[in-house]
Amino acid sequence: MTTTTTTTRPAPPTRRAARPLGVLTRFRRSPEALRGAVILFLATFAALIWANLPGTSYDTFWHLPLGVELGDFAFDLDLQHWVNDALMAVFFAHVTLEVRRELELGELRDWRRASVPIIAAIAGLIVPALIYVGITAGTGAVGGWGVVVSTDTAFVLGMLALVGRGMPPALRIFVVTLAVSDDVGALGVIAFAYTDDFNPLPLLLAAAGLAVIGVMRYLGVWRGPLYLLPSIVVWIGFLLSGVHATLAGVAIALLLPIFSTRADDLRRAQNQMRAFQMTPTALSARSAENSLARAVSINERAYNALTPYVTWFILPVFALSNAGVRITLGSLADAFTSPLTWGIVIGLVAGKTVAISVATWIVTRFRPGALGPSIGMPHIIGVSLLAGMGFTISLFVTELAFDDPVDVSRAQIGVLAATVLAALLGAVAFMILGARERHRFPARGRLLRPLDPTRDPVLGDAVTAIVTVVEYGNYATPYAARAEEMRREMQGRFGHEVAYTFRHLPLDQPLGRAAALANEAATRQGRFWEMRDELIREAPIETERQIRRAAAAAGLNLRRFEIDWASAAGAERVDQDIHDGETMHLIQAPSYFVGGELYRDAIDADSVNDAVAAARDAAAHRDDHATPSL
Repeated sequence: MTTTTTTTRPAPPTRRAARPLGVLTRFRRSPEALRGAVILFLATFAALIWANLPGTSYDTFWHLPLGVELGDFAFDLDLQHWVNDALMAVFFAHVTLEVRRELELGELRDWRRASVPIIAAIAGLIVPALIYVGITAGTGAVGGWGVVVSTDTAFVLGMLALVGRGMPPALRIFVVTLAVSDDVGALGVIAFAYTDDFNPLPLLLAAAGLAVIGVMRYLGVWRGPLYLLPSIVVWIGFLLSGVHATLAGVAIALLLPIFSTRADDLRRAQNQMRAFQMTPTALSARSAENSLARAVSINERAYNALTPYVTWFILPVFALSNAGVRITLGSLADAFTSPLTWGIVIGLVAGKTVAISVATWIVTRFRPGALGPSIGMPHIIGVSLLAGMGFTISLFVTELAFDDPVDVSRAQIGVLAATVLAALLGAVAFMILGARERHRFPARGRLLRPLDPTRDPVLGDAVTAIVTVVEYGNYATPYAARAEEMRREMQGRFGHEVAYTFRHLPLDQPLGRAAALANEAATRQGRFWEMRDELIREAPIETERQIRRAAAAAGLNLRRFEIDWASAAGAERVDQDIHDGETMHLIQAPSYFVGGELYRDAIDADSVNDAVAAARDAAAHRDDHATPSL
């Protein structure tokens, strides 16, 4: 007894010590967008505290000169300008890399899907600026209209990750497309509206650097560090010309090579990896590493390399150096009696909300269904409220638009007030939306479209089966083979007791939809399941050659297959499956519905088939109780 009592006493302090670790663990496991927004908020909060401490340490520190001196040549900027002119050039390069990727390989490539958020973003640029100009007309502050045109992507995605967890996955795609389009407009505003003291001669230096990058791209130079030196030359040329130096990052990013992974490069990388496995030497490791790098475009590699620096260093440092507004009762009274401050607050909060919501509503009146089945106008209103968070680029344009320290202070207070107000209104909107979603879909997790033998290819007898199993799958993921194992084991274990069908959920993989359409093209020849089996053997599908190889192995008439595939025969069923998946908030493939209920546990053959067995036994038990005794 004594021993037992002694060993249990230390338990309470152990539990207390574990609590901070649990908070940190939850933070590390939260979405990256949320973590980045939290760090940005903390940096902003730190800047406000620092700027309002007694003394002038904040201003003194950020105006410390830093530069180089070589003989008679001297070049220096203060710390704040190094942040705003150099670090922010990297930020804008990062934004532009994402824009190019979306335009050429992503959501913005498909005008049918991208048109609504793009048009909404254009309205979100114009209407807030008009509101600001209307409020500040007749004052010297009217030139600051660029402060209200931009939405802070980091804050909006962070807030959406925090308060919009129960929202349809398609809503995030809408927000990303909206934000990217918004960034393009903001870059144009900075380029054309806020360039002073223009000196064209240094632009020749910038043009020479860009020409070198263009030649390197033409020659197929794939080593990223080689682009660094001409990029520095371009930045210096822009800085000396009077065109804002951050636009150097835009120009450079527009020229960097971008392409989807090519089959030859992928095959070369696979061969080099096999060579390294057979002979694990430093030379073979370097060859494998180089072949992997060559298979991915510099745009993609640069974007992924810069992302952690932008998220964890550049944006927090920018907030720390620019959000330090000295707040006193006098400055607040001055700001909130100034049309400048109110122009920013109303322009961002009301202007963005009205512009994005109304523009989206108008477009969807002419094009019903353009938002997809899972997104409605209440979702768009919630997003438009969050879009009033114009923090990063708004503060950046503030430094460009105003020279008077009083106007700068008024604008900074307006930006901070608008960001906080938009965040609060957006959070409230999404809380209401979340409650509404739970009320509308109390049985979320139910199959939206029941198995239909006239529409769905079925293994088994849908009429006599005790349990139906519906899989939403994707041939472009590495999990497809696991789904095939589950299906074969299910057929052998349950036989005629189960009816099984497959539906398409290609998600965002480039060739997922192409493989789905190929499977539907095979249906025209009565070989859906044969083609499915061969596609699974080839999975993950990463090249069209794999699809054609699967078609040959499935015994298809290849000429007829190519015609049906090219004409997108069966696209209607694929699109219906995708829309159903979005409506049911499916975010992974494969996803299974067993007996009409979403299966939520481990995706392996034993676990899924155990759930099928449980559903079969439950159905048999219900039938036994429903049969009246004689």
